[in-house]
Amino acid sequence: MDRLAATRRPLIVAHRGSSGSAPENTLAAFRQAVADGADMIELDVRLSRDGELVVLHDRTVNRTTNGRGKVWDLTRDELKALDAGSWFGRRFAGERIPFLTDVLDVLPSDLPINIEVKTDDQPRTAPSFESRLVRFIRDMRIAYRIIVSSFDHAFLGRLHRLDHSLAIGVLYLPLRDIGRSPSALARKVGGSVFTCSITQLRTRMVEDAVRAGIVVGCYGVNTRKQLGKAVSCGVRVIITDYPREMKSYVV
Repeated sequence: MDRLAATRRPLIVAHRGSSGSAPENTLAAFRQAVADGADMIELDVRLSRDGELVVLHDRTVNRTTNGRGKVWDLTRDELKALDAGSWFGRRFAGERIPFLTDVLDVLPSDLPINIEVKTDDQPRTAPSFESRLVRFIRDMRIAYRIIVSSFDHAFLGRLHRLDHSLAIGVLYLPLRDIGRSPSALARKVGGSVFTCSITQLRTRMVEDAVRAGIVVGCYGVNTRKQLGKAVSCGVRVIITDYPREMKSYVV
């Protein structure tokens, strides 16, 4: 992921795809992000009951589909049968929950992807989530375009031990991580990227990360004012629901 360090302007990352314009974490949102000129796609990944890498943010399917239940209690076929678009708008009716393979099929092969791994309340599985993800990345030969990020730093540590070549991004959780520097958090798990929300962002965080050679990302950047704050602090990776609008301000 050399482009993170090499770019002269902030990279604009589509948060769960262009989730301000289409239902989050769906192929419609990812296609829209490509049309919007996003520099990178951010998406969430969980494990289904049968060990498939499903693209969904929440622990349950309740909010963004017409189904109910925890993701890890549902099989691939059960998840595929759900409507993941109607909640957002009538024209997206019938949009399905994608799996990671589906997303790769619709994205340009050179477009980077930030995979945010969600493990909250996920039962430990065999094979483990981290080994399943590493095997997928290797089999698909996509390591060159992937960052794996998570709030679960123990997961990231295990992932890094499995494959030192993967780009790792640590997500900042205030109640747990307060008082710990970005460089220390990243160093512990072999991370090269540190990410926090726009409300959590402080200049001292960026300064500490830059001194350690760590790239800083910021999510929740959805207005011009928020973008100005992030850029003035030195943030290099802007994660937004509205990539077209944010890109128009920085290009």
